[in-house]
Amino acid sequence: MKNPRLKYATAFLSSIVLVGSVSGFSIANANSTLRPNTHVQSSVNTINPSVYQSVTKFKKSETPHQVIWKEKNVSLVAKKMELENAPSSEKSVITSITIKTGEQNYTIKTDGYNDKLRDISSAVLSPSNTWLAIQAQRSAGDTLLLINLKTGKSTIVNDLLKAKGKKNVESIAAYNWSPKEDQIAFSYGDTSSSSIAIYNTKKDAFIYLPRETDYISTSLILWHKNGKSLDYISEYPSDQKKLYRYSMDSKKVKPVKKISQNEFQKWFKLDKYSTN
Repeated sequence: MKNPRLKYATAFLSSIVLVGSVSGFSIANANSTLRPNTHVQSSVNTINPSVYQSVTKFKKSETPHQVIWKEKNVSLVAKKMELENAPSSEKSVITSITIKTGEQNYTIKTDGYNDKLRDISSAVLSPSNTWLAIQAQRSAGDTLLLINLKTGKSTIVNDLLKAKGKKNVESIAAYNWSPKEDQIAFSYGDTSSSSIAIYNTKKDAFIYLPRETDYISTSLILWHKNGKSLDYISEYPSDQKKLYRYSMDSKKVKPVKKISQNEFQKWFKLDKYSTN
């Protein structure tokens, strides 16, 4: 039988997370105070949206020849064409991406890419409105493009990682901007391995997060509002998800709790995806 005092203490902690998130208080910290040297598991029972940096959602529309993503004063239009003598799954390719913000207008030619882009999965503005991140599908995996909205310069994060000597950069699956500075956290890897890094656009430098275990995949990354920590959901072993927390101060990763598929869908609603 569970200790009733611990049960009531847990319920009390859950009720004050909304207030505590403003000052950097976290459920994990509260639990470690009650039970130091143990992993946080049962105390995080429900998702608390107020903890996380809000993600601006673009709205997507599509025609046979283009994909359009819009959010307030920013829009991107990806032009598509059909290739001849190609498998049906690879016929459609993106030849260019045009981004409009205010009076600025930038076009990125993508028809020359060795690995053709097939579709745009998502787009997210940095909180400073200086950078736009675009996740684009390829035949195998996803590419993450970063566009400086002041200069129009585009950067392929996958290529930056490879230039740093990183291997297994087949796809960048999950990503989100930090609320502090223009830095973006993302997961990269292949179909059986996932790692997480943070790229600082101002310093042109990476932070590689330690791996708590051999993640198979990472499907969600959310920053805390204070920018001092982020949560992500990774899979290991197969079909088992867990929530982890990384601290920018301690440079450490801590497991928070196991995540059911139903819980994951609630977290997923906080992310960038929108098809309206």
